[in-house]
Parts: sequence; structure tokens; C-alpha cells
Amino acid sequence: TSSHTFCPSAAAAARGLTRTRVTMSSDDQHAEIVTFSQAEAYVYAIPPTATHAGHRADSWNVDKWLRSVRVKVTSRGDKGAIKLEDAESGELFAECPLPRDAPVNTVVEPVIDSSRYFVLRVEDEVTRRHAFVGLGFRERDAASDFKLAVQEHQSQLNRDKEAAKSREAYQREMAAAAAAAAADAAAA
Repeated sequence: TSSHTFCPSAAAAARGLTRTRVTMSSDDQHAEIVTFSQAEAYVYAIPPTATHAGHRADSWNVDKWLRSVRVKVTSRGDKGAIKLEDAESGELFAECPLPRDAPVNTVVEPVIDSSRYFVLRVEDEVTRRHAFVGLGFRERDAASDFKLAVQEHQSQLNRDKEAAKSREAYQREMAAAAAAAAADAAAA
């Protein structure tokens, strides 16, 4: 296994929050890229949303979290995920797959009363059962970097889709030009 690490911004590097880590082993088709990692965050059991406006962190008991976790935002090919790992053991506690064909806010929703808390739709990979949990960060900067990493994954998917459309259009144009040239050559 080989890996390479670099920091995308000096400010993030100074805080020690956001790093991009690329890891690839011989049996993987795509490398796993970690675009965000935070050693300390908290998972909460949350009540159902009381209003259509969204979840409020002040309705959670933020001093009583379910588990202390390490948060990672990862991507492998076009698949992205938010991984919540137990802070002590490092074992995967829960995973929030990021959607490929839907807006990311369908699975990651900021609460309406704080910039440090989010609601995640976590899903069991095998059974596809899901649950909603709260995620909270101590520092506003960490929450901001988390939000940016999730948005960047969505932006990358959008750029990849646009590039694929451009390639297809170019290939159609080239095929049409080749067919026209062949027809001209046959007529001559």
C-alpha cells in the first residue's frame, strides 16, 4: 500500500483539520481519498424535526452525546462517504454515503440554529436500513471545513458529469465529420 498526503490550504493546515490523503492498494481499482479528517466530533440521538424548517441543535441534549467519533469525508472513484469512526478504537461506528445523483443536502443537513451541528442520514451498507443522527463539532472552523469537503465532493461529481457530456458531444461531432468526409470522398 502506498499513500501520499498534502494540505490544500495553509489555513487548514495550520489548524490541522483538513488534509487530503490518497491511499491505494494493489486490489483496489480506485484510490480512497480522504478530503477531511477531524479527530474529535460527537454523534447525537436526535428527535424528529418539529417544524418543516429543519432540525434545531437546541432541541438536542448536546452535553449528552451517544459517541465521540473521528469524522472522515472520503471518496473512491465516484463514491463518497462520511465515515464516523469510534474515537478510541478506530472502528467504523456509522457511514453516510454521499449521493451521486441527488443533492448532498438529502443526506447532510445543517441545523437551522448553529453552524457546528448537522443531521446525517447514516445507512447500513448490507441491509440499506437508515437512521438520522446528529453530528457536532467543538470548533466552528472544523464544521466549516467539513461542510466544504462535502460540497467539494458534490462539485467534483458535477464537473465529472459535465466532462462526460462534453466528451460525448465531441465524439458525436467527430463521427459526423468523419461520415461527411467519407461521403465526400465516395462522391468524388
